[in-house]
Amino acid sequence: MRHFVTMMLCLTLLVGAHAPQTHAQAGGSFDLQAYTNFLASHRDLTYEQLRGLHPTPNFRSKLDLTLTETAYLDTIIQLYQLTSDEQALLHENGFVVSERLRRDSFGHAFLEIYKHDLPVFVSTDAILHALHRSYDAILQDTETGVLIPRLQELLLKLRNEWPNLATRYVNLPTMQPMLNDVDVYLTVALRLLGNQLAPHRSENAATVTELLNLIGTEQPAYFSLFSETQRLIDFSQFRPRGHYTNQADLRNYFKAMIWLGRTELMLSPPKVQDGSEPSAADIQRQTIAAYLLWEAVQNSGSLPLWQEMDGIIRFLVGESDNITVDHLQLLADEIGLAGASELLDAGRLQALQSALAEKSYAMQRINSQILISDPNNPEQIAPPSAFLLLGQRFVIDSYVMGNVVYDRILYQDRKVLRMLPSSLDVLFALGNDAASILLQDELQRYPYASNLSALRYLVDSYEEEFWQSALYNVWLQAIRNLNPADDLTVFPAFMQTGAFWQQKMNTQLASWAQLRHDNLLYAKQSYTAGTTCLFPYSFVEPFPEFYRTLQSYAEQAEAKFNAVAFGEEWLKASITRYFSHMAGVMDTLAIIAGKQLHHEEPDSAEIRFLGRMMYSTPICGEQLDGWYAYLYYRGAEQSIEKDLVVADVHTQPTDESGALIGKVMHAGTGPLDLGVFIAENYEGKATAFIGPVMSYYEHVTMNFQRLTDEEWQQLDQQPPSFRPAWVNVYLADAEGKRRGAGPQIVTSVKEPQLASDLPKSLLLHQNYPNPFNANTLIRFEISPAFAHAPAKLAIYNLRGELVRELIDQTLPAGNYLVRWDGKNDSGNDTASSVYFCRLQVGNVSEMRKLTLLR
Repeated sequence: MRHFVTMMLCLTLLVGAHAPQTHAQAGGSFDLQAYTNFLASHRDLTYEQLRGLHPTPNFRSKLDLTLTETAYLDTIIQLYQLTSDEQALLHENGFVVSERLRRDSFGHAFLEIYKHDLPVFVSTDAILHALHRSYDAILQDTETGVLIPRLQELLLKLRNEWPNLATRYVNLPTMQPMLNDVDVYLTVALRLLGNQLAPHRSENAATVTELLNLIGTEQPAYFSLFSETQRLIDFSQFRPRGHYTNQADLRNYFKAMIWLGRTELMLSPPKVQDGSEPSAADIQRQTIAAYLLWEAVQNSGSLPLWQEMDGIIRFLVGESDNITVDHLQLLADEIGLAGASELLDAGRLQALQSALAEKSYAMQRINSQILISDPNNPEQIAPPSAFLLLGQRFVIDSYVMGNVVYDRILYQDRKVLRMLPSSLDVLFALGNDAASILLQDELQRYPYASNLSALRYLVDSYEEEFWQSALYNVWLQAIRNLNPADDLTVFPAFMQTGAFWQQKMNTQLASWAQLRHDNLLYAKQSYTAGTTCLFPYSFVEPFPEFYRTLQSYAEQAEAKFNAVAFGEEWLKASITRYFSHMAGVMDTLAIIAGKQLHHEEPDSAEIRFLGRMMYSTPICGEQLDGWYAYLYYRGAEQSIEKDLVVADVHTQPTDESGALIGKVMHAGTGPLDLGVFIAENYEGKATAFIGPVMSYYEHVTMNFQRLTDEEWQQLDQQPPSFRPAWVNVYLADAEGKRRGAGPQIVTSVKEPQLASDLPKSLLLHQNYPNPFNANTLIRFEISPAFAHAPAKLAIYNLRGELVRELIDQTLPAGNYLVRWDGKNDSGNDTASSVYFCRLQVGNVSEMRKLTLLR
């Protein structure tokens, strides 16, 4: 039996003085030994023991508020025609969010509230969304203004150095394969970047062409890459996604960086269990190729270029999860290595490998390749020690997801076949104890409480240094600032309910999805608002540390971008000016949030500040202004743009039996929903505040399909949603009705609802587009009641004959997406006709009609 395990991608960037990264074991850095020791001392932990280690606050179940004396509530009910179910949720929880009241953007929603003269609810969602939109735009400007031209220059310098390498080693026949490897490596990178260049040696042209063709398939394939041994390479990662689909230079940059960020030159072999280990000769060959690249960097004068690029990415995302150019230099210095050819000597190679084995940076911490693990072998797989020129970055959330799936879970000394992680695993590891309650069924089916507890220990052990080391980590820290407090009594009543903290989970995960989306290329993925209008009152979600974290984020970014050598000075000025504005706004919001927590009245300047959050001039016209509008880097107009994004966050190559299936887990955001929140204003009177919040979605695709934002936006046009069931406790649906039962975190009144209590249904949605030509997307949902039952999805013709079997496997509860390309099981195109798609799970089935037009 064969099993593939892959893990997640993560990206990072840094500016400033360059220093070699050593994965130090300081309080601010990753400490693998501490994690391993904790895991060993907490073996076979049960769900109940995990809950005992991390108890939750005493959430209130229901408030049952008397709403008759609430200021502005009658106006909101009349203006927005709140339904009986929406009013009932407001009565129970002190707030309600409704999909019926969807809005395209925060800017439009705030302008609407402003023109209606209503009290405004300033959510952390609004701040985080502005952060995401601005970060993504600044990253794009940094790439086009700095990183792309630097990468072009770096690769051309290395290519131009290749003839010098060839001359240096012309009399060493045994060096020629490695020189060919470097020729192929650099040519593929330059071709992907858009340069129509041939390799120096004509005999390498066929290899370059074959690799480019495999990259074009965007599917996994076996290939003997720089070795005699084949390896299974996931070429689906080369599909441009996120903002990289916007223009040709970004698409090319994406592909070139995926090549440079994922193509390993191994210095030691991986631990695999299928007989595909590279030979000692393969490892020697790739080690020498790595040191040939090191020589090219040194001798071509390219080191400052590489350091600048690595520094920018390290500041933005984090350090590389691999051996870097700096590490090669450190190792060469330690053993006195003068050139790559010395490694032809077995003794010199052994000296290098022995020195490497003692280094904290020797091994990759996130497995992001397809490696095979035998479920009956107690040993666990491990990725190789590998050099990557611009390797993808270590991000802690990816590490979490990669360590709660097969084959990282051992229970009673046996491997546990949990093939996909949950986004709630990330929330728990980041300190949200309540997430474990919603994970009860999963933790009891797959006993991975020990892993989750050890990962929480690891994250909790990080000191301030780690959370300030990259903008990615500062963003994660802001998300952590939204975890439930131990003492909920300091908050307004609606914030003491379990329902509210489930809404904050939605905020946290929506922002996490945006974080992963914006950093798709660099983060290493694991594989398993004239003048007559006003806001009469404002309520700022009272999380002072959240705003202080983002103030720190802005101050760091302003300082670092001041050090970047942009080709256009106006671009640097725009970026630093934006971060200066952001820091000032966050400082003010932190002060106001602190006053709200302590029931202190804001001063007149702060009240004016809140009143000028978003407005239009003249006379309620459409010229946008206000401090919120300019929390968007590209200006006020960006605040009214619709924004739906998706990110693939984890890959499961095979099913439990070893069959290649290519499940890709996605996290995304959907339209904004208006919410109504009951809280006291600064005069102490109960008031209804209204404001927009984000929506979080998640689902799984098959066959290594990685969704682009454009595909995700098409899917959004088709109801219903792919939202986790735990949002039901506070959310009304598109008709203003209750969404039905859903899991709840423990409250002072009742325990959470278990999966067995939830509605028992399937849901096969209409395919989109329909009719279709080339291909169509088929979406379906499996409720917890049908989790892990045999599932089949197949296409039939009008005669009832099987045309194509799309899925035949057991599936966990969740939302799924499958593409049908209009071909039959033999790979031939089917004729124009009406077809039927049948979903069967257990003994229940549903069917939909599909129309294919050639």
